Parts: sequence; structure tokens; C-alpha cells
Amino acid sequence: MIIPLSAPGASLALAGGKGRSLVKLTSAGLPVPPGFIVSTHCYNNFIEANNLTSVLLEIIERFETGKTSATTASASIREVFAKADMSAGVNESITQNYTDLAEQPVAVAVRSSATAEDLPGLSFAGQQDSYLNIVGEAALLTAVRDCWASLWTARAIEYRRQMGIDQTTVAMAVVIQVMVQADVSGILFTANPTSGERSELVVNASFGLGEAIVSGQVTPDTYVLDRTSFEAKETHIGSKEKLSLPNKGIGTTLQTVLQEKRNRSSLSVDNLKALAALSLKVEHLFDDEPQDIEWALVNDECCILQSRPITNLPAQPLQNVQWRTPIPGEKLIRRQVVENMPDPLSPLFADLYLREGLEFSLDRFLANLGAPFDVGVLIDRPMFVTVNGYAYCRASYHIPWRILPKILIWQIRSMKKMFDYAISGWRDEGLPDYLATVEEWKRVDPAEIPDDELIAGMRVLAKADAVYWFYISMIMGFAKVTDGLLHFFLSSRLVPGNLISGQFLRGFASKTLEAQIELETIAKHINAIEGVESLVLKTPASELLEKLENQNQGKPILQEIRHYLDRYGHQIYTLDFVQAAQTEDPLPVLLSLKMLVKNAGYDTRNHQAEMIKELKIVEQNTLRSLGPVRRWVFRRLLGLAKTYGPDREEALFYMGAAWPTLRKLALELGGRLTHTGIFYGPDDVFYLTGDELTEACSAAAEDRLGSEPGALAKERRALREARKKLHPPPMVPEKSRWKIGPFDLSAFETQKRNVDDSNKLNGFAVSPGTVTGLASVILSPADFEQMVPDSILVCPTTTPAWTPLFAQASGLVTDIGGILAHGSIVAREYGIPAVMGTGNITQRIVSGQQILVDGDAGTVTILGEADLAIR
Repeated sequence: MIIPLSAPGASLALAGGKGRSLVKLTSAGLPVPPGFIVSTHCYNNFIEANNLTSVLLEIIERFETGKTSATTASASIREVFAKADMSAGVNESITQNYTDLAEQPVAVAVRSSATAEDLPGLSFAGQQDSYLNIVGEAALLTAVRDCWASLWTARAIEYRRQMGIDQTTVAMAVVIQVMVQADVSGILFTANPTSGERSELVVNASFGLGEAIVSGQVTPDTYVLDRTSFEAKETHIGSKEKLSLPNKGIGTTLQTVLQEKRNRSSLSVDNLKALAALSLKVEHLFDDEPQDIEWALVNDECCILQSRPITNLPAQPLQNVQWRTPIPGEKLIRRQVVENMPDPLSPLFADLYLREGLEFSLDRFLANLGAPFDVGVLIDRPMFVTVNGYAYCRASYHIPWRILPKILIWQIRSMKKMFDYAISGWRDEGLPDYLATVEEWKRVDPAEIPDDELIAGMRVLAKADAVYWFYISMIMGFAKVTDGLLHFFLSSRLVPGNLISGQFLRGFASKTLEAQIELETIAKHINAIEGVESLVLKTPASELLEKLENQNQGKPILQEIRHYLDRYGHQIYTLDFVQAAQTEDPLPVLLSLKMLVKNAGYDTRNHQAEMIKELKIVEQNTLRSLGPVRRWVFRRLLGLAKTYGPDREEALFYMGAAWPTLRKLALELGGRLTHTGIFYGPDDVFYLTGDELTEACSAAAEDRLGSEPGALAKERRALREARKKLHPPPMVPEKSRWKIGPFDLSAFETQKRNVDDSNKLNGFAVSPGTVTGLASVILSPADFEQMVPDSILVCPTTTPAWTPLFAQASGLVTDIGGILAHGSIVAREYGIPAVMGTGNITQRIVSGQQILVDGDAGTVTILGEADLAIR
């Protein structure tokens, strides 16, 4: 029943997270106030003795099925706990250990220690209750019972649901420690929790007890210390208006701090150095995992009240990053297929797709076109490389003067064939072959094939998608040429008015919009069923599928969602297969569905019909404004642009269609290597190369077991996370321009070069109109929930899986992309102004800032208060 803090090796199941940590600290001889733990056995005894199991299950089931709120469920449970009695054995154990702490009744702190608390990914900070300055046996027993009941606060119930923790499996231990009459208290982080910098310690401190800081009732002093010297790099003296002190009876009270004391530092230089040295001992005790430590200072002596891992600690920032080409003398550019790779690449994707797949498919593609030369005469290989983990395409082309006439003659003779092949080759060869390969591997049960076949399957699927990409690129190439010619004609003096090609290239049917229409149809069906509508609106998106499964009225809706994912769930959020597609990670789809249920007025089908009407009017007005020759030119150019535009979007829709199947093979292999102890988790598989995976499988087969591959994967994962904070320049070297011989090709770059201090950014005008509004900066699918309806979507780039966000957006701005990027086409279909390829917009602003998007001029203006007042 009782675990002394001095007893080594307390388990999580009996002592809870906080208790286990304090036992480890005490056993190591670190300064921890004396006390003991009322184990989870006592909590379970309390539940069983009062027959509360069925009561808890009934209340939680009502909450889980949406029949009651977390607040109501919590109140019901607390009422039941208040009426229940502790057994005599539990009472006696607690009171006996309390009296053993001191000769006379001593003030103690009674603190929660749940079994899902103070863990690396689950802090539960502030979710359960603590009781300070408790004196006497009766008050102590009441506090213990109240602490047990706090396992069921509304915030704890909601937190467990959000984190996917089974409500019926948790239990509560209670830590009882002698109260420390602190002069100064606070929190120390052994890494900077804001930046992730491991070379810094961050200390918050204020006078009195630490609860004033933890509860946010006081602005503490903040010190940023160098981890090695313990010298203060930054010192911010907080206002410290209040301090928390023990009451004369039970509990604590807030008192006002004297004015002359508020501006003083609460800690001396010696105090800071002593705390820093102690914190590093604590961190080392917990396997050098960065710690969040609560501490107190009494007569300049430090003691530890709690230590837990820092949750959601950012990756360690990279120092002195330089953007240098790995190939001396070469220029690299962020365009072509790499526009669909906004993040640093996972090692497996970089190996199987960028290095193997694209290089193979480039040769095959030119052979299919009958090119009378090897691509090596134009550009050195490999064509695609990485810099700081980000993908780049070579931009240093050779001009083969000796055979240049031969190449030009072939191009001229083959032009019509290539124009026709761009679409027929994709429709008749590229897409059918690609989907056939995917279907072939879909029929394979990953659990039934050996390791080497899993790796072979991953290679086949990666190569198949890379081959398919070159069919897409051919359509994109001709679409860009025809669109560019139309745009040039419209923007010339030959055509009156301020027209851009984007005004005419919209209203197309596409798979992307077809998917959006089906999602809207599901939302309308939900709106029509009263019980289901309220369930969907109240339930977090992460729990929606489970809740629909548990409600009879919701099961037909669940079937519709599954049907949607079967048809469209292959859509990818980024081309790197380390990121799950919609079918495996439907959370962004469910977030969009909830938004459509909430805002039921949006109808893409009607919007498309209205757009087509407007388009016809614009076309007719333009034709009437032109003479016979210019009218013929306009019709010809518009016809060519419309030939390739729709097919280009259709082709992009299937990009990455192999990834759900490839990921099943990869995660099966990762699971096997995790089972043998070589990996820490199945998704470590994405952080080794193909050859390294083969070697890891051989080691497992030969019982040469070790965690080296897992450690390597962990190191590379951390590096990739750190690299996500970098912003890759459009070209490497950074100041270079894209040229081929004497020809300047800067106009074909997919990012404009904007300076960092101007409030007006240039980009590509891709969808007409202007809009002023708040920005929603969405960097990845993990941020989809932060999209504010009717705000301007600001993001690195988009793929078809991002389309549901467009229904909520009033405008679009991206870092990467031109007039034929996916986002520009969809923005035109939704009729929202869009500017793409600004280069650094996601670095310049944060969500909530006001911006002006001018889709006619291709500019984005970051607005200040003065600008807003004028407007």
C-alpha cells in the first residue's frame, strides 16, 4: 500500500509517473523532501470496496458516446467519490506513515501521481489536483480522497481522450511529502523549451511557493544560462506582484510583494550556479533526457520537488548552416519535381525515389521519346541531389555545340509528336502502367513475404511513381508553354484591359474537385441527421470515426467516409512517403468535414456553375474587344491552353498513388526489425537507405542483434526535425542566377527573390482578384486544425490532399510554385485570389497577421496598423 520515497525501483504501475521519478531522485541521494507514496493499490482498493467500477464505466461510456459533457461526467464522479469511504486498512496505512514523518503533526504536500503522468509524451501538467500545507490526519485523508477524485477532472478526462488513453485503465497514486517553506521557488528546464537549444538552461523563479508560477498567477524572473559555464546569457526580472505562502490553518494564500522587492532578482549568481549544477545531475540520472524540474530554495539550500521529461521539446537548432552545393561548380534549383517536396527528405525516400527512381525514369523517358542523344550531354548526373536534406535539381546545363544542330532538328521534327504524346502517352501508357503496378502490390499480403521481397516491393513502387512523374512533367511542360503564350498575349498592348491567363483557365472538372464535392455531400447527409450532426460537431476529429462506429445513426456516415477514403485516400500531403497519405492519416480530411458540417452553405458544384457562366461572359467580352486577326490568335492560344490544363491537374491527382501500398510494406519490415530489437519503432524504417535496410535484415537473420540501426535512425530523425526549421533558398549557391550559357532563365524560377525587410513581396499572379484578411500559416498537415475559416491560406506549397482547405480560404499565398502549380489551378477553381512563389512568406508572417493579396499584380503586402486604418 505504501512506498517510501527511499525505496528503490518503484514501478510506474504502483507509484505513478511523479512518484516513480521522486523515488529515483531520492535513491540517488539528491535533495528531495522526505515523504511516501500512497500506491495505486490503495486507489484500486477504494474503487473496489465501494463498488465504483460499474459506476465509473457507465459515466465514462455516456461521455465517450457524446451523451454527456466532460464537466458533467467529472461532477458525477466527484460526487460519488465524496460519499464513498476508505477502508480501515488504507486509512491506517496512510496515517501511520504520516505520523512517522515527524514527532508532531507536520504540514505536507499531497500531490497526484497518475499512471499516465509525467511521461516523455504525456506530461498531464495541471490536469490533476495538488493540495498544499495539509496538517493533521483527518485533513490528510480528505486530501488523498480529493486527489483520487481529481483523476476525473473535466480537463483530465478531455486530455486523456485527446491523447488516445483508455479512460478505464488509469489509476492514481498519491505523493505525500513534508512541505518546504520555500523562500524562492520555480522551474528549471535543462534545455530551452522555446528554441530547443540544448546548450541553454532556462530558469523561472519567484518568491514563496512555486504554485504561483505554475498556475500563472505571477510573472517570474527568467534566466537563460549557458549550460557549460552557468553564466547568465539573458536575465529578465519579472514583476512578481504576488507570492504564495502557507496559510496559518490549511492550504495557501497569496500576499502582495512589497514594491521595493519586486524589481530585485529573486536568485543570486551563486543560487543560479547551484541550481544549474543540480539540474545537470538530475538530467544525467534520467538518461540525459532534457528535464522540466520544479525546485525550491530554503536558506540558500536547493531541493527538488519534481522532475519530468520536457514534452514537445523542439529539435536542437542547427548552427552555422551553409547552403553549399555537394558538387563543386554546380548550380542547383528548387523547381520541377522537388516543388512537391517542401520538407527535408527522409533518407529512404531520398535513396529509393530521388537517387534511384528519378535517375532511372529520366533515361527511360528520353528513350521513349526517341532522343538521339544521352541526357549526359546536356547535364551531369545525378540530376537530383540534396542540400541540408532538401531536394534540388541541377541547373547547370551544357550547350553541346558539336551536336546542337542535331538536337534542334530532332526537336523540330518531333514537336507535333511530343505535343500529342504528352496527353496520349500519359493516358494510354503512363497512368495505366502505374496503376497496374500499384494494384499488383496491393494484392500482396506484406505479412506473408520475406524481408528481401518487402524491400524489393518498396523499390518497384518508388520507381513506378518516379516513372509516372515524367509523364506528368511532359503535360506540365506543354501546359506551361501554352499558358505562358496566352498570358503574354493577354498582358501585351494588343489586348485592352488588365487580363491574365488565369481568368480563362478555370471551371474545369477534375478529380480533385470531385473529391471535394463528395466530401460536401457527406457533410450535407450529416446535417440532415440531427443526432449525428451534434455528435460530429462536438467530437474531436481524432475520435470521430470511433464515435460514428458506436452510434447506429452514424454507421451509414462512417461507410460514406470509408468509401471516400477508398476512392480518394491515396492523395498525398507531400511527395515524401515518410508522410502518410489521407487513407492512413485522415485527420485533415475529418477536420475539413467538420468545418463543412459547421458551415453548411458552401457548395462547390454551384460555385463551379457560376464560375463557368462568368467565364463565358469574360471570353465573349474579350472576343468583342479584338479585331479579326487578334481574335483568331486569342482563340488559338486559349484552345491550346485549355487542351493541357485539365489533364495536367488530372495527372497530378495520381502522384504518390503507390505510397499507401509502399508504406504497408515498409511498416511491416519496420515492425519485424522492432520486434528483434534492432529498431525502436516501425517507422525507423524510413530513416535508413535501401542497402542499410538489407544489412539490418541480414543482421536480424543471423542473430547479429544490436541497436545500431535504431540509434542511426533516431539520430537522422532528430536531424530531419531540426532541418525543418531551415528555409531552403531558391538556388544554391544562394546568390546565383539560373542561366544556360548566355541565356538568363530566371523568369522560369518558381520562387521570387524578396528581401527580408520589405513589407511588399512579389510573387506570381496566378488567380485574379484582391483580398485583405487574416493569415492562417499552415506549414504541414499537422497544422490543418489551425486553419481559420475565411482567412488567407499561407503555406510552403500544396498538393491535391490540401484541397479541402481551399473551401475555407479567402485567398492563397505560397513560398513555392508558379502559374501551373497545383495551388494556382485550385485557387482559380474556387475563385479566390492567389499569389504563388513568394519565396519566404511563411518566414515573414505568423497566423493572425493582416495581409493584402493582389492576384492581378502578383504581390502580397504585410499590413501594419496604419495601413489598416487607411483601408
